[in-house]
Amino acid sequence: MAARLDGQVAIVTGAARGIGRAAAERLAAEGAAVEVFDVDGSSAEAAANAIRAGGLDATARAVDVSDGPRVVEAVGAVVRERGRIDILVNNAGIYPHTPFEELTFEEWRRVLSTNLDSVFLITHAAFPHMRERGYGRIVNISTAAFHIGYPELTPYLASKGGIIGFTRSLAAEAGPHGITVNVITPGMIETEGTQEEDPGGDLFDEIGADQAIRRRGRPEDIAETIAYLVSPAAGFITGQTINVDGGHRMH
Repeated sequence: MAARLDGQVAIVTGAARGIGRAAAERLAAEGAAVEVFDVDGSSAEAAANAIRAGGLDATARAVDVSDGPRVVEAVGAVVRERGRIDILVNNAGIYPHTPFEELTFEEWRRVLSTNLDSVFLITHAAFPHMRERGYGRIVNISTAAFHIGYPELTPYLASKGGIIGFTRSLAAEAGPHGITVNVITPGMIETEGTQEEDPGGDLFDEIGADQAIRRRGRPEDIAETIAYLVSPAAGFITGQTINVDGGHRMH
């Protein structure tokens, strides 16, 4: 039986590790040719090599997704080499913890540029190619923390809230062209980044105690949701915010 994404081309940003890498691996397993975009070129190459070692199709590209000219160049290269873009997963992001009164405008702009401006830049570059073919799947990654509010994450939550608004507006505009646009809000997921932020696991324990499903979230949990939303089967789902947090908050 053919895989759901045979013949399709997917771009995943921030795909060198964590949720992005799990998504890249899952989409490749479904038959997609995956473009691994990450600012860390060597880690992107390692991720792509791991996918290729399984007999699947992946290409690594060192891309700072907040760099407009580089984004246009990289997306153009994908189209030239692959001939199409069917799927875009906007996952790249940073989340420094800084008390608001210590926050500088430069830090604010760095987070907004990496997390939100990048979503505009790469979607703006990929969208015309999807529209031309009358088909596309765009999935943006926000955060369940947006629904709650956490201290010391002002620019992070502002950027992730912006992604939700971006998703809803673009979905209305993209739908007539056969393109769906959805957003996932992951809860506390056990990635390299969250483990670095919470090495003792205290935050995992605190949040986990309030979850309906009493285990730590895994990158694969988000990757499975992405795989469904980008599949042909999800063609009637658009403009939606899908909360995947083990029932920590039910909206």
